[in-house]
Amino acid sequence: MSLKSPETVLRTALLGNTAVATFIGTRVFPLLAPATASLPLVTWRRVGIARSQSLGAPIGVPTVSLEYTIYGVTYEQARKIADAMRRVLDGFAGVSDNTTVSNVSLENEVDDFVTLEGADLPPVYSVTQTYDIAWQET
Repeated sequence: MSLKSPETVLRTALLGNTAVATFIGTRVFPLLAPATASLPLVTWRRVGIARSQSLGAPIGVPTVSLEYTIYGVTYEQARKIADAMRRVLDGFAGVSDNTTVSNVSLENEVDDFVTLEGADLPPVYSVTQTYDIAWQET
């Protein structure tokens, strides 16, 4: 039995989009990218979840907050990927691997730069997007 998660549905949507896949290929990783992964790439992590309750029980339609961080060699590259991802995910609804996502909304976006751990390289540019995802848990 596979794990039902909105992350899987959204990853499938991103990798199935030509504009996004042209930039990142399949380089979308949970939490931490492998040290061998080349740029550009995307990582994601859960930053929150809200479960609504009825009279004494959860209703099974939680809202998960996911944070995607896009890393690029240049600011322009990171922004182009972020814009392509926004066009795919903001307002998205769909089903994949028997998991239903009913609504995705972009809640926040921040530009930044980071120095990769252990690297004697110049900083890389990043864009972090936070999405709220309503999905069917049960």
